[in-house]
Amino acid sequence: MGKIKKNKDGIYKTVIYFTLILLLADFVYKTYFGITYHTREKCILYANLPRWLFLVYEFTVDLFMTVIIGIFVGTLLQKNFTKYKRLYPHNQLTAFLYASVIPVCSCSAIPMIGAMQGQLRLRSIITFIVAAPLLNPFIVALSFTVLGTEYAILRIVSSMVLAIATGIFAEWVSPKAAISDPEKLLSCTSNSTCTVPGKTVYSETFRIFKQLVPYLMIAGAFSLFFEFFQPAILLEKLQIKEGPLSSALFILIGMPIYFCNGADILFLQPLVNYGGLSMGSSIAFSLTSTAICISSFMMLLKYLGKKLTIQISLFIMAAIFIMSQLIGIFNI
Repeated sequence: MGKIKKNKDGIYKTVIYFTLILLLADFVYKTYFGITYHTREKCILYANLPRWLFLVYEFTVDLFMTVIIGIFVGTLLQKNFTKYKRLYPHNQLTAFLYASVIPVCSCSAIPMIGAMQGQLRLRSIITFIVAAPLLNPFIVALSFTVLGTEYAILRIVSSMVLAIATGIFAEWVSPKAAISDPEKLLSCTSNSTCTVPGKTVYSETFRIFKQLVPYLMIAGAFSLFFEFFQPAILLEKLQIKEGPLSSALFILIGMPIYFCNGADILFLQPLVNYGGLSMGSSIAFSLTSTAICISSFMMLLKYLGKKLTIQISLFIMAAIFIMSQLIGIFNI
């Protein structure tokens, strides 16, 4: 059994480093010849392959490789961060930073909540809980590689503001809130997204990647559709790619969905890159589908009780809406 696992790790390692070499070569090639999305006709593959085949490659193989390396880089950061115990949270800011690096999803943060009780104020614990699904190293890596620097920075800043503000709000409306035993919430471990991380960065990378494959396929299919049918025109006619109506719509769409490990980024990729969706609406969807999705809501319900959970949920929705509008006002 150990030999099989070792062989798998060897295969994973080979695939990851081969993928990294290909992406680096691709980056150098595109940089040298000045090839971008708008100048793809200069690419050797674009010139020699049927258009449909090139697009399939771009929206599946190329996307898969980018995501694998993004997850790998994030997993490396996560594994190394856990070695420094002195970075354990002591206030809201460190709770946010810790949650942004350690957990894979909201469920994986639960076992740590027990150690925080009696050690941290409610605001810091809430900050940790809210931040856990919003950010982690591979979400940050995916943000930069798939949607670009602008989205990544906005995602990080908005997540920090939302997590800290929610913690302050929760303590203000319910300073003596009774906190349930977090061990009762460990039932979520039956979900594949809550499994214990692999023992190596290679196996962990592919464990997470396998969870994202369905979303990658959907993202690829959407991208192909958008490439051929140009939905930017439709979004323009319906006036839903920016503004208050767009933000409200994407917040409502995001609530029933549970996105983990950056799947929301893959969902947004075609909408942002080919549909012209604004950054404000994109951030609104990302934060809603992770911070206050149905899965997170049910977890908070068990942990904090009905009243405080509803208050926090409404606050998060309002805060996300306001932030998305501010992003639009300042033309970010």
